[in-house]
Amino acid sequence: MIQAFLRPLLAMTCVIGSYAQAATLQGTAIYRERIAAPADAIFEASLQQIQPDGTPEPVVGHAALNPAGQTPFKFEIIYDATIQPGQQYRVSTALSAQDRVIFSGAAPVTLPQADSKPIMILMRKGAPEHTGSPAASSVAPVASQDPAKAAAKPDSPLRNTYWKLVSLHGKAVTAHDQQREAHIVFSASDDRLSGSSGCNHMMGGFEEKGDQLKLKQVAGTMMACPQGMEVETAFLNALLTVARYKISAEHLDMLDASGNIVASFDAVALQ
Repeated sequence: MIQAFLRPLLAMTCVIGSYAQAATLQGTAIYRERIAAPADAIFEASLQQIQPDGTPEPVVGHAALNPAGQTPFKFEIIYDATIQPGQQYRVSTALSAQDRVIFSGAAPVTLPQADSKPIMILMRKGAPEHTGSPAASSVAPVASQDPAKAAAKPDSPLRNTYWKLVSLHGKAVTAHDQQREAHIVFSASDDRLSGSSGCNHMMGGFEEKGDQLKLKQVAGTMMACPQGMEVETAFLNALLTVARYKISAEHLDMLDASGNIVASFDAVALQ
């Protein structure tokens, strides 16, 4: 099983060249209140580049736990180790349930030296006020709605949105226990992507022109998990066939060159 999983990853790694030098930022988020997190809570951590002028902050990396479990929340964010030094970055975290942010927090971080020093974030009740300063941030989930309600909503942007994988070739996909949900985030500041294929982190590049979309130079970590490897391999293989995309409200479909839907996603907005 492990060999079957490694083959597509190795194939993608071979074409990556010098582009993706992956680095990992580890951390733990906690809250002090004696409150149990809801069973359906989702924990998210977003690595962002701080913009002094207050413009939207580019997402450099993202991680999620679904279900979140209970505090402490340990996370790993994969990012491109070739990022320019001297920039300001922070990690923003949020614990959400039922379209409501229960706890949130943020902490500045120095890159690319962060690998050797895990960070700790103390979260407080409620969503933060977004001021554009290093102490403020928001990672807010977008609740799934029925088609009638979704039709009245504007389309989510392809970029800077947390796209959660919900189906492959028409078959529903769910995350296994103690495993990250498969997702993908397209950067708003450049043509790079990051995400998780379920068991492993992934990163790479993409080309977008109109409704055309091509994912390229995708690579990932190479852990072997006891569950979910077949879905992960199918997800990675599907990404290699993507030629177009279409977005309707908070739903994204990726299509191959023949117009077949190979992967579908629901949106979680990164604000």
